[in-house]
Amino acid sequence: MKRYSYFYIIIFVVFNLIACINPVSDFEQAAYLKFITVEASLSDLAEAQRVKLYWSADRIDGTSGFTPITGAKVWLTTASGSTINYLESGVTSSKGVYSTPDTFKGVIGETYTLHFRLSNGKEYESSPEKMRNSPEIENLITRFEINDVYGKADPRRAGFNVYADFQDDPASGDYYQWFWKHYERAEYCITCYSGAKYNFSTSNCEPPRIPTDEVWNYVCNAPCWNMTFSNDLNIMSDALMNGQRLTGKKVARVPFDNYSKYYLRLEQRSITKDAYDYYQSLSNQTQNTGTLFDVPAETRFSLNIKSKTDPTEKILGIFDVYAVKKRVFYIDRQTSVPAEERPLMNYMVGEVYTCPPGAPNCQDRVPCLEGLYRTPFKPEGWTD
Repeated sequence: MKRYSYFYIIIFVVFNLIACINPVSDFEQAAYLKFITVEASLSDLAEAQRVKLYWSADRIDGTSGFTPITGAKVWLTTASGSTINYLESGVTSSKGVYSTPDTFKGVIGETYTLHFRLSNGKEYESSPEKMRNSPEIENLITRFEINDVYGKADPRRAGFNVYADFQDDPASGDYYQWFWKHYERAEYCITCYSGAKYNFSTSNCEPPRIPTDEVWNYVCNAPCWNMTFSNDLNIMSDALMNGQRLTGKKVARVPFDNYSKYYLRLEQRSITKDAYDYYQSLSNQTQNTGTLFDVPAETRFSLNIKSKTDPTEKILGIFDVYAVKKRVFYIDRQTSVPAEERPLMNYMVGEVYTCPPGAPNCQDRVPCLEGLYRTPFKPEGWTD
């Protein structure tokens, strides 16, 4: 009998030691670093102003987890005494996203403070941030250029650089950021892999019992556009050229992946010093680590958002207030390219799904759903 007692004691001790080494929470490895992360921007453009709140956690196994924060109260106050309330998105795929009314946009010269309160009563606020005017983009040129560091099969080798001219304001302390967005027609709105078929009731690809190597592409049922964004932190201070006219500032590089004209919406933003310092720290880190996802959490602590209930709490992210001058244009990717250069084109994988002949109540076209990388709304300045 003693032998069995010792056996159960040993099992009990080993189990508890394992539990101490690898804590488990809801069948997932528990996080040891957890921060409120804020993505908040306010511009003078007539488009949605959004705040995204979520928990960001680094896990013991080295992965990161993101959990949307719902049920928060989010609002803006202005130096002139106004209050603007944000509304939480009711779309499942947009949990943790809060937006101002569609008619609201920032005003140059006004000062804004962001506030939010979580459902547990904890309250946070930003420092006041003043929206400063952005100068006009006076001129743009594009030029096909080759980066010989990369081989011919590398998409980074060949591309089109975009250069801008503008006049800096005589007042010192201006900070700039350049951001671009590209739209292109989306012929297919869903791609299902491993033999899966699209379920129109659940809006998901449902795999078969036995996976196959089949890939099915579903045509969009209405006009739809895919979006891509600039992935470089392109920022500048006017400390060394205050009040001067800047010519030939590189503001974008777009890929040579087709001969078609390339739609580009370029934004020249006048950002705050807090935002500039924040992005500068990220830029320095990405030069060492490679991407924004590799940046250590401690270098992403907010410079302008603090907890009112716990001053020692660390927040990730930034409240980014900026004015914008934008330019929508197309880049000709044929006439300026040397004859020996060829685009690295992307080709569709798989087959286009169509309803079998005579199949009752069959659907083979899917809706274009608004998301981070897709929109059913025609882009500004779009020409077919």
